[in-house]
Amino acid sequence: MDGDSSYLRRAAELAERGRLRVEPNPVVGCVLANGRGIVGEGWHARWGRAHAEVAALKQAGRQACGATAYVTLEPCAHRGKTPPCATALIRAGVRRVVFAASDSNPATAGEGPRLLREAGVEVRKVREPVLVRRQLEPYRAHLERRRPWVIAKWAMTLDGRIATRTGSSRWITGERARRWVHRELRATVDAILTGAGTVRADDPALTNRSGRGPSPLRVIVCGRSRLPPRARILRDGGRTLLAVPEGFRKPKQTDGDVLTCGRTGRVDVKRLLRLLHDRGHRRILVESGGGLLGSLFDRDLVDQVAAFVAPRIVGGLGAPSPVGGRGKAHVENAFELGTVARAELGDDLLIEGLVPAKTR
Repeated sequence: MDGDSSYLRRAAELAERGRLRVEPNPVVGCVLANGRGIVGEGWHARWGRAHAEVAALKQAGRQACGATAYVTLEPCAHRGKTPPCATALIRAGVRRVVFAASDSNPATAGEGPRLLREAGVEVRKVREPVLVRRQLEPYRAHLERRRPWVIAKWAMTLDGRIATRTGSSRWITGERARRWVHRELRATVDAILTGAGTVRADDPALTNRSGRGPSPLRVIVCGRSRLPPRARILRDGGRTLLAVPEGFRKPKQTDGDVLTCGRTGRVDVKRLLRLLHDRGHRRILVESGGGLLGSLFDRDLVDQVAAFVAPRIVGGLGAPSPVGGRGKAHVENAFELGTVARAELGDDLLIEGLVPAKTR
């Protein structure tokens, strides 16, 4: 294995560290090396934060000047939530850039390598390794679908219930799990999607209380369920959007804009996601009951799952489960998560994973 290949393999290993935290952005890794070996390493660790190249440059410091950058994906040239990586590499004095995959995003495809070459940086595109191709599959599939990245989150008991038969649900999980949701999910999304039934039953705030970043937009799907006019999500002054079908009457004296996206008393969730994408929302968390989650799964609109399992049993045939809808008729057709990660948060178990593109 030549030096370029070994450094790119290391960059691919680093890229995996961002999985489940950066989507819909691609996972990317970067290694900076000179004649003495590696001087800097980085990866895209969190959506909206520094890209892999910038993280590697920060670690390398002055040693980046004259070094070679090995990146799993071509450096970007556009300004989004972060500055262009190609410009950062040029300013740091990087002499050479080797990358494995071309970017499928039309907003930046090919522009990074072009800027680098114009600045006198040697650029080499190598054959895309299988590992990198697999890493980028969710990103490329997302670009084709033109909708936000959808994360389904729920907390359930050991017997698969999100509430008791009377509707009691506070709290299924412990304090550590709830803090994790604020820090790792609510602080990293553009919007939180919930249903009017959840608002009526739980009166949630759906704010980010992690102290990191702003609170996301709250989107309430209002179909046939009545929306309680005094719900705090409508009166707390936070950003709220009501997704409604035609003919919906907004409760008086409530905050929140209205977005019409459905007929006959139902919201078209696929159209809703497209409209949110058009408004610039790229990463959405769903915290709702089984009805809304079921409709999203039924229409293949879920990309990622974060499910908490608490060591409690409530029983009861009438106790609700996390995902409703039509569901699958046969076990072999069930959604099977890929890239599964597990973590213990106090007494609770967190299971995360991606819904593979082939099942969507």
